[in-house]
Amino acid sequence: MPAKSRPHGAFEGGFEGDADTAEKLYYATREAAAKQSIVLQVVGDDEPVRVLPLPPEGQTVRVSQLLEQTGVLKKLGGIEVTLFRHAPGIVGGSRMSIKMSEGTRVRPESDYSLRAGDRIRVEKISSNPLKALLDSTGI
Repeated sequence: MPAKSRPHGAFEGGFEGDADTAEKLYYATREAAAKQSIVLQVVGDDEPVRVLPLPPEGQTVRVSQLLEQTGVLKKLGGIEVTLFRHAPGIVGGSRMSIKMSEGTRVRPESDYSLRAGDRIRVEKISSNPLKALLDSTGI
């Protein structure tokens, strides 16, 4: 089997992390877009990159549902979440912030429906009282 060639520019800003992680994310995102799936990236996890299928046409999955159904929210507690929406011509996808209440609930205004090729990046947040105060006030 021939070695995969690295796409030009895919590691200069579209995907964060070391080159191996960036390469895994790039190919996982391509696979997800082609197979009606999404990519769940959990920073620091034993299995940091997972491709998960979306339900059949007509059924939607929201960011909050994904976090609950995969157990990520329960496992990590307070988290920071970013959605990268698959977009042709944008390496890594278009960044969409997910607003959280106290790091444990997705706020309704950013509880997006997921689409094929989306990448959801999840990272545990450290305890920061000032950030918690700002989050609770909606600033």
